[in-house]
Amino acid sequence: MPQSDLFGLEMLWKLECANLADKADAMMLFVHWFLVRNGFRNVGVGDDKTLNNAVDQSELLPEGWNGNNKSYALRYTMNNELYILHGTLSNDTMIVNLLQAQSLQVSNAAFNLDKTINSFNDSSLTNMVVSIDDQITRLQTELIKPLCDGGSKSSSTQTLISSSPSPAQVNPVPAAAPRRIEVLRPSGLLLPFGGGGGVGRGDLNPLGGFVGGGGGMLMDPMNMRPGRADPFLPGARIDPMGPFPPRVQRPNPNPDHLPPPGYDDMFM
Repeated sequence: MPQSDLFGLEMLWKLECANLADKADAMMLFVHWFLVRNGFRNVGVGDDKTLNNAVDQSELLPEGWNGNNKSYALRYTMNNELYILHGTLSNDTMIVNLLQAQSLQVSNAAFNLDKTINSFNDSSLTNMVVSIDDQITRLQTELIKPLCDGGSKSSSTQTLISSSPSPAQVNPVPAAAPRRIEVLRPSGLLLPFGGGGGVGRGDLNPLGGFVGGGGGMLMDPMNMRPGRADPFLPGARIDPMGPFPPRVQRPNPNPDHLPPPGYDDMFM
């Protein structure tokens, strides 16, 4: 015995049984009854996606609903939203699609007519449908639930949630490593004050003016310059800064050498 609530199915069968031509009509009649039992109301035939609120909503099937028993198109409304039911017969299989016109979300279910409809000549649609409880469960889970149980809304919400990564999924930004400052020495440039040893290397040599290569002290150890008398005393160490050209090297004795013994003895 069926356990589902089949209220209205027998009455609908009595109203439409004379208009049914084959198992495909009986299958669509069963689907229509299931939609009406779940709050849908028919607003005509066709696949027009415009909802006219002036059209009467009915629990009955419209006239000419099974004019083409190979392809069906019925329009329904629920909660001021339009739904279009399509039924297409292909190789003894009835493919049923339910389209929500506004969101264009679609659900579908397929039924083998020979395994779903027992005998078309039975006096009751309840007896005609094989395992009617199982067929009702399939219509609920495959046809209505994806659209009317928040299918489109839940999918859009799920999309928004999945697009926002959870805190556990956010990769922490690693701390910036200290930058190493590298001093680049340009190649091929002539460095001032002599030397491939670096800027100022020539000035570290006090006799750079004699050896060549520039640099060194402005005044030599004898404090004398060629071509003029120097006012400074011998032995003075005065190193004014200035990039003057190198001087001519003088012959020995080197004034920086130690004096001979008795150099400062006035009696020698």
